[in-house]
Amino acid sequence: MTARAGAIGSFVFGWSRRGSLHRVFLALLFITVLILYVGGKVQILRLGYQIEALEREKGELERANRSLLIEASSLASPARIEEIAVRGMGMVRPAKENVVIVKRKTPDKR
Repeated sequence: MTARAGAIGSFVFGWSRRGSLHRVFLALLFITVLILYVGGKVQILRLGYQIEALEREKGELERANRSLLIEASSLASPARIEEIAVRGMGMVRPAKENVVIVKRKTPDKR
């Protein structure tokens, strides 16, 4: 058994140049497909987390909107406006004889 010093520890397969290029190409193709697959899964996870965060933010904004609507309706109530006019601005209600009610004239329907 004779072995060259350069062949020790190396494969003794008789690969042709075309066969080895084919195997390298297949390995690169497999690695590329694997990277694309894993990258797609990672992107799906990121988007899932982003959707979850946006849904949480939407819920918080809806609660804040309801609170602001309640506050706006209480600030615009006629009783509150009258109270501010009487107490804050010194206004008074006119006497009944000074109140004139104007009725709108309805347009003729022909």
